[in-house]
Amino acid sequence: MRTEILLSGIGGQGLVSTGEIMGQAASIFEDGLYATLTAAYGAETRGTLTKTDVIISDKKIGYPNVESPDIVLCLAQVAYDKFVPQFTDKTKIFYDTDLVKKKTAAKGEHIGLPFRSLSIKLGNLQTANIIALGVIIKKTGILTKESIMSAIKVKFAGKNKVINLNDKALNLGMTL
Repeated sequence: MRTEILLSGIGGQGLVSTGEIMGQAASIFEDGLYATLTAAYGAETRGTLTKTDVIISDKKIGYPNVESPDIVLCLAQVAYDKFVPQFTDKTKIFYDTDLVKKKTAAKGEHIGLPFRSLSIKLGNLQTANIIALGVIIKKTGILTKESIMSAIKVKFAGKNKVINLNDKALNLGMTL
């Protein structure tokens, strides 16, 4: 099993954090899995293109960059437009229908949901990435809710409000 995941959007959407959570969930809280993470973002950190590559495998990973994504998350049109040439017929593309317009000729299985609107209804715009992560793990089975929540608890240790909000966001995503 080897899954290449590309998380893309603009700075400030929490995509590096999402990748860290996925990588830690896989390599620390799932049995027998390895994970790598690489991230690229503008020096401004907010508003510029952001790309996070996560690879999860049951074997050691020799090269950490995604070459042929199995799973893609796009939270901004600029990211979708940049990475659409990498989509294959087997790629599952999760995208925010509030912010991204699907190209009619794009390859892959597109799963679009209003992550931004849902996060606002939940009470915090910064939860769109975790709602999307809930959808991804529900639709792909790549990781368990328990391993994701364990990684969230470690990342936000001592911040119970943040942990509880992320739990609600993850649950919401898993019900969509």
